[in-house]
Amino acid sequence: MMENKPRFWKSLNQLANKPESIERSHHEFVPGTTDNFDVNQLPEVSRRKFLAVLGASAAFAATACNNYRDKGEIISYNKKPESIYYGIANYYASTLNDGQGILVKAREGRPIKIDGNPEHKINRGKVDTIAQASILDLYDPARCRNPKYIPDEGLLLDRSGLKDVEWLKVDEKIQKALKDSANSGKEIAIIAHNCISPTQKKLFADFTVKYPTTKVYHYELFDNKNKKEAWKACYGNDALPALKICKANVLLSLQFDFLGNEGNIAEQIMKFSHRRDVDNLTDFSRFYCVEGDYSITGATADKRLRLNPVKQYEFVLCLMNEIYKKNASAIALDASVVSMISSYNLDTFASQNHLNKHKLETLVPDLIANKGKSLVIAGNILSKDVHIAVNLLNEMLGNTEMYDYASTSITFCEERTVAEFDDLIGAMSSGKIGVLIHFDSNPAYHLPNDYGYSTAIKKVPTVISMVESVNESAALSNYILPINHALESWGDFALRNGNYSLQQPIINPIHNSRQKEAILLNWMNDDVKTYSHDIYHKFMMNHWETAMYPMLGLSVSFKEFWYSFVHDGFVNALASTATATPINSAALAGTKAVSANGYTIMLINSMYLGDGRYANNGWLQEVPHPITKVMWDNYAMISPATAKELKVTYGEDAMNQVADGIEIDINGRKLKLPVVIQPGMADKVIAIQLGYGRTEIGDVGKEVGFNAIGLISKSAGMNTKIYTGANVTATGESYTVVSSQEHHALDDTFVKDMHLSRHIINEYTVPFYSEFNEKFEKAKKEIEEKYKDDPIQKEKALKSEAIHLLGHHEYAMHNIYTDVEYPDVKWAMAIDMNKCVGCGACVTACNVENNVPIVGKTECGHGREMHW
Repeated sequence: MMENKPRFWKSLNQLANKPESIERSHHEFVPGTTDNFDVNQLPEVSRRKFLAVLGASAAFAATACNNYRDKGEIISYNKKPESIYYGIANYYASTLNDGQGILVKAREGRPIKIDGNPEHKINRGKVDTIAQASILDLYDPARCRNPKYIPDEGLLLDRSGLKDVEWLKVDEKIQKALKDSANSGKEIAIIAHNCISPTQKKLFADFTVKYPTTKVYHYELFDNKNKKEAWKACYGNDALPALKICKANVLLSLQFDFLGNEGNIAEQIMKFSHRRDVDNLTDFSRFYCVEGDYSITGATADKRLRLNPVKQYEFVLCLMNEIYKKNASAIALDASVVSMISSYNLDTFASQNHLNKHKLETLVPDLIANKGKSLVIAGNILSKDVHIAVNLLNEMLGNTEMYDYASTSITFCEERTVAEFDDLIGAMSSGKIGVLIHFDSNPAYHLPNDYGYSTAIKKVPTVISMVESVNESAALSNYILPINHALESWGDFALRNGNYSLQQPIINPIHNSRQKEAILLNWMNDDVKTYSHDIYHKFMMNHWETAMYPMLGLSVSFKEFWYSFVHDGFVNALASTATATPINSAALAGTKAVSANGYTIMLINSMYLGDGRYANNGWLQEVPHPITKVMWDNYAMISPATAKELKVTYGEDAMNQVADGIEIDINGRKLKLPVVIQPGMADKVIAIQLGYGRTEIGDVGKEVGFNAIGLISKSAGMNTKIYTGANVTATGESYTVVSSQEHHALDDTFVKDMHLSRHIINEYTVPFYSEFNEKFEKAKKEIEEKYKDDPIQKEKALKSEAIHLLGHHEYAMHNIYTDVEYPDVKWAMAIDMNKCVGCGACVTACNVENNVPIVGKTECGHGREMHW
């Protein structure tokens, strides 16, 4: 007789086969959670952090979340605006700086909630976790409030000389520096993130005309450059079409966390979930995922395979060879391509890389059976060579119908190359840069250390940082200029051709800040004294009236169009003229496999902090990672086998997870950080989230986690985030990592198997559920006829029949609380677990809606996090 073992592991201690380390009573919280709390008894660092995160919550509550008239400085309207009603919210369409279309809820002029714009063609009412929490940044106490500068000429080694200054004085001094640089032939360098705004692009062009020595350097820590370069090599252009994920019967994802942290998350989740509807089983998709780390995308897959990301290229060529051998290719292949792929055998590859053959055996037949209705997608972190191979694989499967050529990406700017940034930094060091402007960017943090940016910047006489709050680059500047939040700004954005989004201010600037585009515009004026708060608004309207609006071919006047644009928040026009073109299969000839030696390091985008710019947002720091449930930290995620090989452990303490430390060495670039052992990780693969380890930021985000950007080398290319051949050793040190995994784990004998005894975790296949539906519908008609005059008995009979057909026992109610009768209206919520991917946006939305306090890492370690 087989031993009756639980199907699901419940805790890290259970996983490690260790006895429970603490005694628990019949209590919903772990011991210590509800003990007396005194902020004055906290260690100084923890106390400062706790007060900082509490201050952010309090600022949001006091400034925004108030249903009633503020009895402080705010008084009743002398003449109430026509559109304002006490206690009734107004909604405004706008756009965040990343292009997400939003609706902003405002009460008496104060923004209090961000949701998706349901009419927006791209995200259609959905927004991600970062968008939900971004409203907290508007009220962040750490925001810069006034312009600051160092009175002495030249850059000081410390910022002790920074003083508040009037905007006029700043404008006059900087304008003089700009003119002097242009007249003397010295370069004016603007470092900015990628431009997705047509009007911002014109602004940079006009600024360059005014000051001819200007150069704009665009960059991103995470981008899709490899994918775009591969597309250009295959099809002759870099206009990436949108993907029809919702049309694919079979989806294969290769190291692409499209449900977690890559691409337009809100749109991708929406499209994916469309084909996971249990009420439409005849149109249900099948999803395969092959990845090296363990992501929520992989956790959502029907079949998931662990594979070192360096091996993805070989895996794709194995699939291509299998399809070719079965005479299933939709296109004729060049002899050179056939020769190239013929040496790749899927069975051999699976054996060498320990792939689960049971999971793998249906993949190729599924792809072939769904030719033209399947889709293979690859992550941005993978190399250009992999993306070229994926493009050809999709062509072989006839999957070009899955490309939406009516909606293609737009390139307003080109990212600068490693060589161009090298030239810039060399010019900085040699005194050839007269003015350096950080245009809402942070290169001192984002650029790899071997550029030497922080050293070279000291040779630039005028360094300006336009920032919402101080960052590492601002700390090296002699001018720090506060800029507006997205909810205080005007702007326009275009993520795809023909889809334009408008940004409008929902509130006047809370502090003495200006819009970053308006600052540049004012420096272009003959007299900076003529600055007005709507300078960029007028510039943008003029650009649309003279350049953009005429292209739309509309019959309405510009004023009518503009008011409609502001009201709706978007306009859909100018469908893409891109069409499918034959692939240049010869592009595959220039690709090659890469050997995976030693340990492979994956540097991945943070789920919630992005490239680090959101690190001071406590709501985002405190949302548990959907897989590890860790908060307030990044770490080295490794497999149990890798942990055993390195002789490191994680999870000694059931409450605060004590993690052993490791040191990673990639050709002399070193980093020490703790491990988190995660089943599902590929062996000898280490995944680390970037965006942590900030040193110049508000108290909430300061020195949280570890800065792994130092592991990146410029020699590998700025968009390279996978490194092989790393040397990894245990340090013998330990570190406390806080996880919410067991905050509410009820481990007493009475409740430890509650999820099993109540049968609340049940899994079915689509064929099983289809058969169930057919049988249940037949039984339902008989039951409804039999009990047509007795609705109570009818409901009982329907429930009993469903339980019988599903193979369940009758549910046994186990309650750790005293039963309470609710005779009146009851509230309930149902979540479709087939569509939920665990992204955490709903948790953050609830925190924002109810202004749930942030408590910080130390208190989270005591089980005091307050998520619903």
